[in-house]
Amino acid sequence: MRSLSRRAFLKSLAGASLAGAASLPALVARAATARKLNVLFIMSDQHNARALGCYGNREVRTPNLDRLAASGTLFENAFCQTAQCVPSRYSIFTGRYARSHGTYSNGQGQNPAERTVAELFKQAGYATATVGKHHMVMDQTTQNHGFDLVFVGTNASFAQKGEFLPFDEVHPGRSNVGKSALSNDEHPAGIITAKAIEFLRDHRDQPFVLWYSFFGPHTPICPSGPWADLYDADKLTLPPNLEVIDREIPQIDGLLTKSGNFSQKSYHRRTLAYYYGLVSQIDYNIGRVLKELDDLGLSDNTIVVYTADHGEMMAEHGAWTKGRSCYEATIHVPMILRWPGAVPAGKRVAELVCSIDLLPTLLEAAGRPIPAQVQGVSLLPLARGQNKGWRDAIFSEIGDSTQDTCIVVRRQRDKYVLFRDRGETVHEQLFDLVEDPWEMHNRARDPAYAKTLAELRQTLAQWEAKTPATKPRGTTAPRQEKRAKKRRK
Repeated sequence: MRSLSRRAFLKSLAGASLAGAASLPALVARAATARKLNVLFIMSDQHNARALGCYGNREVRTPNLDRLAASGTLFENAFCQTAQCVPSRYSIFTGRYARSHGTYSNGQGQNPAERTVAELFKQAGYATATVGKHHMVMDQTTQNHGFDLVFVGTNASFAQKGEFLPFDEVHPGRSNVGKSALSNDEHPAGIITAKAIEFLRDHRDQPFVLWYSFFGPHTPICPSGPWADLYDADKLTLPPNLEVIDREIPQIDGLLTKSGNFSQKSYHRRTLAYYYGLVSQIDYNIGRVLKELDDLGLSDNTIVVYTADHGEMMAEHGAWTKGRSCYEATIHVPMILRWPGAVPAGKRVAELVCSIDLLPTLLEAAGRPIPAQVQGVSLLPLARGQNKGWRDAIFSEIGDSTQDTCIVVRRQRDKYVLFRDRGETVHEQLFDLVEDPWEMHNRARDPAYAKTLAELRQTLAQWEAKTPATKPRGTTAPRQEKRAKKRRK
């Protein structure tokens, strides 16, 4: 059955279902009788949710993602479960917390016993591909995490040839920042987009899961022209918490050193101009793929997700890139879901949602069973306004193990952050996000917030007690021990 028949089918149901006349399970069950639903999962790396027009930024230009949000549902309060690339990606792949799947940090491997999104859809006859940044162990042991096609598509010269800011002044992530000499076609953003378009054309007549993952706006921050010249650095707005630095955060000096020698605001603005430029270049390429979906007649038969594995400090608290902290800049991620006829268009959802919710969402949309070990919850009912009993807190952590970590409990109004070293609490933060959305005032020692602090400590203890944890996998044990020895000196 061609996609047109499904399109007509969904349109016939849209009015009734979205008005509440038909339940979501009924819609999904009836949709399953049409051609299988395609999945296009678009992900960027290190994209601060504040660097998007649809999230309220009036300086950055993201017209294609803004249109995607207008035609789908935007989740205003979406959070990754760890603000580091590899464990976050594996949490999205499996719908599970890092402590449960065992990949706590970038240097660790993945448990081949975990069931990934590609494996689960492959069982149902889907063609699967990961195009762009994968960043995990890819070998015969893991069977490429279930993907039929693996195409990385990087080109290191995009960050080696060009006009870059002086390295002794600005080097977030110890990488170049500036204008790449490579065209979009030669840039990783353009290379993976061409491959994604090729995959769509080759699989237009069979169900597919396409994981389309950008390397940026992660460092090196090197967009091509014309995007590198799109923003006037002197006119850009810096965050109000730029000079608010919590010196009690363990490893804060490492984060600030990695961020570069930002002794002047002009350095931050110039880096921000290139960061926005790379975001806009990514947006342009996303637009190319979405147009290809339209041209192939696949848009109405494809559920589209846009998110990031984690955020970017983006000059908040004087820092760039990310570190072992749980500031909103790094755990708050963009999340947009589009499924024409089944998910409301132009809707904004304020409830707290998680990256681990995406796998069960895709499985439910496709009429596939959700494995019992999945810890996330489908977002489809929430997108349709069914928020009764929804979670009142999310959890995110970053570290090498449960004993060497930074963990956050985040509710709508308040947020508690625990820093743990060798099993001992070494620092705490408490923020009132209504009064202090930029996290400038730590209330952990404020007697007026003692009750809130006690509540959130208990909430964290209960979550840790009920959430399965496993030993870290892979190769970081020596590195972890090396860091521990350094701290003990």
